[in-house]
Amino acid sequence: MTSRFQFFFVAIVLSTLVACSDQRPRPDDLLVEEGQQTERLIANAESGTAAEKYNLAVRFERGIGVRQNYREAVHWYRLSAMEAYPDAQYKLCELSEQGRGLPQDYQEALRWCGLAADQGHGRAMFMLGRLYQTGHGVKRDVVRAHMWYNLASAYGYEEGKRWRDRLAAGDDALQMTPDQVIEAQKLAREWSVKMKTTGQ
Repeated sequence: MTSRFQFFFVAIVLSTLVACSDQRPRPDDLLVEEGQQTERLIANAESGTAAEKYNLAVRFERGIGVRQNYREAVHWYRLSAMEAYPDAQYKLCELSEQGRGLPQDYQEALRWCGLAADQGHGRAMFMLGRLYQTGHGVKRDVVRAHMWYNLASAYGYEEGKRWRDRLAAGDDALQMTPDQVIEAQKLAREWSVKMKTTGQ
């Protein structure tokens, strides 16, 4: 009697396992589901807000729920940036500077970071400081670099303070004169006042 019960129990367990294994999605089914999810995300972003376009771009850039595709990321960042979304403008600056998803172009990087900085984007200000310090896309200018690092720090991007202080101390084979530091601080103050008067 016991052996019959054991046989019956084993038969039930095996039939349950077989039934469950039939329920697992096949690789082809997963690809179809992923494609459908991507189509839904794109449809929502096309008619959605700048933030939704930006979020879709992030997914393409990082390969979250979609295949990683920098060109597609740039497309959606650009659509978002054209609606004056500062995070998207910054991402276009960063990708232009790195040459990911579009040709490397320091002038484009400066343009997009400038637009984001005009909206108080601290990380874009930091990137402008780097571009001025290295002379990428613009004539090398330690005063402007110091100004942008200072503003980046003031607008919440703490790394700006370290780079500003390093630049002022001459730790980068560039020795700023005291007059240059004063000029950079003056420019940063004037820029901040301009931002406040324009309501940014």
